[in-house]
Amino acid sequence: MNYPNLLTEHYSKTEVQNEIVEFCKERWVAVHFLTNTGKLVFRRYFKSEPLTIEEHADILKLLKHFNYKIRSFYATANKYQNIKYLESFFAFSNIKSCTPTWDIDNAFSNWNETVKTAREIVAFLEKEGVQKSVYVKWSGNGCHVHIHENAFSNELLTEKHPLDIAYAIVEYVNSKLSAKFAQLSLKQKIKVENNMDSARVFTCPLSLHRELNVVCICMKPNQLDDFTIEWTNPSSFKHNKDWRNFLNGEADSLALKAYNTIGGYPYSSKPIRHRKMKRLDEQIRKWLHKS
Repeated sequence: MNYPNLLTEHYSKTEVQNEIVEFCKERWVAVHFLTNTGKLVFRRYFKSEPLTIEEHADILKLLKHFNYKIRSFYATANKYQNIKYLESFFAFSNIKSCTPTWDIDNAFSNWNETVKTAREIVAFLEKEGVQKSVYVKWSGNGCHVHIHENAFSNELLTEKHPLDIAYAIVEYVNSKLSAKFAQLSLKQKIKVENNMDSARVFTCPLSLHRELNVVCICMKPNQLDDFTIEWTNPSSFKHNKDWRNFLNGEADSLALKAYNTIGGYPYSSKPIRHRKMKRLDEQIRKWLHKS
């Protein structure tokens, strides 16, 4: 399939643009784009300014700037109070909310086993009282399980830092399910990782994968049993816009339990600095290479 034609056709769709814009609001954005020589390049800056998408005009501006050769759109798990200046992304005090995310990494061909792993996480969250705010996003070779960032009350967020909460929840659930994950990974080598950190990015809903010609679709937990890999076909994808749904305060109890057991994000007392971003970007590139 011709890449430029696929990219232009896909990202010209109103539904695709709507989903990417909605997910990217108040987040730091990154893209993978193709150069004229076909090289895939990861970028989160433009002329030393952070990439952001707050409205349709922003996404159209990025598409034009990168000659309509953007393969994939990403956005941080963190949402920020101020996204105007690059320096604002390096202050933990600027993080207003964070989306807890489980990264399930597996081979594309073994997608059935990936779904089984996602079911374990979803079932555990449901037992902990977190259900309406959960969604699953198929990212390419694997999938992500998310808790909507608004599942936490304002009262909790004034007491605990959003990144501390997100890190603790993911780590807590992973520790409780480690035996089941190990059993599932015996044959397929599935990995479930806690990638919650100060600048981690995740694939946006309805973005294309950076290499595979598949779409990052969202589903609610009750759709996992019906999911097939055909849902990710760019020409006929099946996507649930209800990833936006949440119940405020639904995840408070789990958050406190996780925080009291695990503690917060290990590096929250050490603000990330601009000069360290090249190293972080390289780490993210390596992580994205596995997805």
